[in-house]
Formats: sequence, structure tokens, C-alpha cells
Amino acid sequence: MRARIALDAMGGDFGPEAAVGAACSLSLSTDIETILVGDEVHLQELLDRKPYDPVRVTVRHASSWVKPEEDPVRAMRRKKRNSLSLAASMVGEGEADALVTGGNRDACLLTLHKHFRRLRGVRLPALGFVFAHQPESHARHPLGLLLDGGSTDRCNVAELTTFAAMGAAYAREVSSHARPRVGFLESAGTVVGPEADREALAEGLAQLANLEFIGSVAENDLRNGHADVVVCEGRVGRAAVHGLEGRAAESPAVVRDRERSIWYRRPWARSGSASLAVVDQSAYAGSPVLGFAQVCLHTHRQSPEPVVRNAVVQASRMVRGGMRDSIRQAVAAVV
Repeated sequence: MRARIALDAMGGDFGPEAAVGAACSLSLSTDIETILVGDEVHLQELLDRKPYDPVRVTVRHASSWVKPEEDPVRAMRRKKRNSLSLAASMVGEGEADALVTGGNRDACLLTLHKHFRRLRGVRLPALGFVFAHQPESHARHPLGLLLDGGSTDRCNVAELTTFAAMGAAYAREVSSHARPRVGFLESAGTVVGPEADREALAEGLAQLANLEFIGSVAENDLRNGHADVVVCEGRVGRAAVHGLEGRAAESPAVVRDRERSIWYRRPWARSGSASLAVVDQSAYAGSPVLGFAQVCLHTHRQSPEPVVRNAVVQASRMVRGGMRDSIRQAVAAVV
């Protein structure tokens, strides 16, 4: 199965240079088709400076783009044909199979709600945040997943239970653990609403099949590896993400080295082409947005070329593998 990835080439701090470099490199070493979405003239100028396979790299012109620091609502209203919206619409209409963007996060979420279809039974999609466990921890896998990382504000018990089911399905495919350990994030003594709601959430998670519910996880213990997946409301997740990003910036090289192995153990990795068997070693890249029928990976705005390249590879594997069906089945089991 071919994988056509719509890459928003304009949104990150490194500009189109990182996106073009990633697309050119992948065109010569994999069978991934990358569609660069952005300023056609500038993108073609950059392409002309590098060797690449024109069969696997194409350009789609967008007259504008949303800058990371812009107000997302105002920008989306003023810039109707921006690169992010055009790339998302291509995926939504079946012209591409997945979206990779490092642009404005809130603008990305608004765009997905407009152009993507939510899975049946999902009221609130969730922004995932992938983080590295500490080297000497209780982790069975080097990376953990936090849901929601900021796409929601407040959630009820049913929505958090759906987050847990989607996150566990994602973790099963990534790590090959049959029963990922799932907990909910406790921040300042609060998880979700009153005590009765917290008890209902715990009861619901304990009854889900194919996951091991471990109870609450303190924010300071996120990287200790006790849980493979941690769920929370977006208002709590935003603060946790900021803390995790700060600690990641100070992590030693050994932690970054551990991050590279996330895609080696997927049960469906062997079905891909041999050229995709090795993931770029520089860094893990791309946080999934779960709850939509289509695939989107959002990279950090400061992602350089190797990280963008890795995100495109991951998106292609999600398209080619069984992850989307696994998440759909997990949601159906909840509802």
C-alpha cells in the first residue's frame, strides 16, 4: 500500500528548508510519496538545489500560512487558503493519506475539526504527547503517551474513558505490549470533577479489556515509567506538557537514544517495505491526534529536518499498518 503524506511545509520555525530536505531524502530512500504544501515558487527553488525523485515529491501551492505565534482563530479567518488548511483538506478528501505539520497547534486542531471526520463514538478527539521515560525507570517501553495534551478544556468520565481506550490501542501497536498500563493524571489533587466522578472513571477504566488500570499518577512521576498511557483533561495536560518539555530539554543523550526505538517493536512493522525497516536515529518526532478517522502527526515547531523526516515515516506506517483499525475497534468497545 502506498503512503501519500501531505506535509505542511511552512509552519515550523525552520521554515520550508526542513520540510524540503526531509521530502528529498525520503524520496531517494523509501517509497513514501510526499506532497509539499506551501509557497510553490519558494519550494521549487529549494527542491532544485537538492537531489530527489520527482515521482515521489510534488508541490501544492498555498498562498499563505499560519505562523506559530499568530492567533489561530483570526489567522484562519484571514488566510482561507493557508498551507495547513489545504494540506488537511487534501487528507480529508482522500487526495493524501496523512497530514504532518509543525505549525500552530491550536490552528491545527481547529483545522482538523473542519476537514477530518471523527470516529463514531468520539465526541472529543485528543492531542497526544509522547515523552521519554527516565533511563532507569519501571518502564517496559522507552516512551509514554499523555492524552489529552491540550486539545480539550474539561472532559467528563465517558470522554476520559475513550481517551484511555484510544491511548491503549496506540500503545499496543507501538510497543507490542498486549495490556498497556493506563493511569489518570493527578495534578494538585484533582483529576476530573468531584470525587464521585473520579471513582466512576476508575471503575470504567478498570473494566476495559486489553489494558491494565493502575490508578492515579502524580505529575512528578510521569517519567518514572509506571504507566504506558496517562489520561487527563486538556487543562491539566497543558501544564504537564510544559513541564515535560522543559525536562526533555535537559535530558542527557542517553535518553534521546532510547527514544529512537519506539517504532522497532510494532507488530505490523514487518509488513512494510524493507526500506522502511530503519527509522531515522536522530529523535522521535510527531504527536498523534487521536479520535479522527484520518491520520495527523503534529511535530514541535522547532523540529529540524531529521525530525520532520522521522514524522513522515511514522505517519506512513500508521497509514500502512493496523493502528487506525485498532483505535476504531477500541472506541467501539467503549461505546
